[in-house]
Amino acid sequence: MLSELRMKLETDDNTISYYQSSNLQGVLMEQIDSIYADKLHQQGLNPYSQHIEQNGNDIVWVVNTLNQEAYQNMILPLLAGEFQGFQIEKKNLSVRIARKDLVIVNKQDLLEEFYQKTADKFLNIEFVTPTAFKRQGRYVIMPDLRLIYQSLMNKYSASSDDMEMYDEETLEQMVACSDIVQYRLRSCFFPIEGIKIPAWKGEITIHIFGTDTMARYVRFLARFGEYSGVGIKTAMGMGAIRLKLKEGTK
Repeated sequence: MLSELRMKLETDDNTISYYQSSNLQGVLMEQIDSIYADKLHQQGLNPYSQHIEQNGNDIVWVVNTLNQEAYQNMILPLLAGEFQGFQIEKKNLSVRIARKDLVIVNKQDLLEEFYQKTADKFLNIEFVTPTAFKRQGRYVIMPDLRLIYQSLMNKYSASSDDMEMYDEETLEQMVACSDIVQYRLRSCFFPIEGIKIPAWKGEITIHIFGTDTMARYVRFLARFGEYSGVGIKTAMGMGAIRLKLKEGTK
């Protein structure tokens, strides 16, 4: 199962943004059982993501989980009535939670969409928070379809006990039959403990000019990516994405 908990945050001066995302990971870890927290620290890919986003005047903390175990150990404590606010000690910031909204999606629903619904050949992906990859020790700060697809396949495999998503041949086919045909991007930095990670934000439009099956596969990964995030440090607030559909013309 996939879950998304959206918490509207309020502060006295409303000065909270994705710059505090890494601090919020610490807040999250304080709310969960220490044994499960230790288990998370030992895993290579985390079964959750979290980030801060701004919708109009609203500041929203989004916590996503990618399987049942993560939901029970992370989302349920956050839903508890006693969790109505928290402190960001490093910033001397007191934060109130004004509202909580939960959405749960069964992974089977994504699979049913894959098998039953024809895919648009144009997909628009918005990178809501700073996004980056790391390849051969260097940061990659421009969208690369191979890295995007590979990241999503690996995250899905890590979150599922019964399905191995990563397949080199399928990855090659997706890369070969898709291109970035439009983009609106800007470079930015994501601060973590005194370090500024180079990254990007913005939107890209992907044209899948291969088979309908390939288009469905890319859409499936993008749908999952709305919960998992893409790229590095998604547990600390990076790589949040949102999928939009775009009608193409010949």
